[in-house]
Amino acid sequence: MFAYIIRRVMVAVPTLLLLIVASFFLMHLAPGGPFTSERPLPPAVLANIEARYGLDQPLLVQLWDYMTNIILHFDFGPSFKFKDRDVNDIIAQGFPISLTYGSLSFLVATIAGISLGIAAAIKHNSWIDYTAVSLGIAAQALPNFIMGPILILTFTLWLGLLPGGGWNGGQWQYLIMPVIALATSYIGNITRITRSSMLEVMNSNFIRTARAKGLPQRTVIWRHAMKPTLLPVISYLGPVFVYVLTGSVFVDLYFSTGGLGQSYVNSALTRDYAVLLGVTILYGALTIFVNLLTDLAYAWFDPKIRY
Repeated sequence: MFAYIIRRVMVAVPTLLLLIVASFFLMHLAPGGPFTSERPLPPAVLANIEARYGLDQPLLVQLWDYMTNIILHFDFGPSFKFKDRDVNDIIAQGFPISLTYGSLSFLVATIAGISLGIAAAIKHNSWIDYTAVSLGIAAQALPNFIMGPILILTFTLWLGLLPGGGWNGGQWQYLIMPVIALATSYIGNITRITRSSMLEVMNSNFIRTARAKGLPQRTVIWRHAMKPTLLPVISYLGPVFVYVLTGSVFVDLYFSTGGLGQSYVNSALTRDYAVLLGVTILYGALTIFVNLLTDLAYAWFDPKIRY
């Protein structure tokens, strides 16, 4: 297992470095710049500003300085639009908010999806099966950018039960609608994958053997069928966690939570390439890290993967 971990880490580190280089060049290839606008600045003023942020240096020198600051100091540099603020401050302010309700959304989607999938598989072709599948399809048909306005219209404007936006220290009233808006997008897929996997496992020979020995249904499911059932689910849950965080862009806009997604959109609109690049690298690094954890979990569940 240790050798497998080392091999996966040796793949993840170069991938992260390649991501930084590719993001840096793509950001600089984009038309325009952080200090260009409809009313151009005088050449002398523009030269002074570019010298202040090191943009007058050759591109390779800028890349070297940027990667050095990230690797040695974890410093993404100053923001081009927010005075006296750097990218690290913006990430430190918004990322904990996105991580809080993103993690809760992931837990809700995972628990609800796996529970519905197992119930549908155990009660195959019954009303429980049809209800669980219908709920999963209905949830999947409402992505977060559609569910968000529906929740605000229903629970804020019509019923007046929940606040329509804000964060207020992460109180539960402000968490309910963002969590629902994010979780419903993935409950359907988790339900479908769990149901299909459970049905396949329950028809396997080792399950027939367990039943032939007279084991109770609960023992057959939880001790023998659950572990192989969760293998394809784990493969899907790794990327889902990252999708939940990156999908918070719409939730931040609709509910004004102050999360990192709102800063990501604002930096793209104002051409604050430092913030845009920093958040892109953060999301990419998080994707690589979560995929690494998913591979390790998959290898733990199925020892054949290690070889």
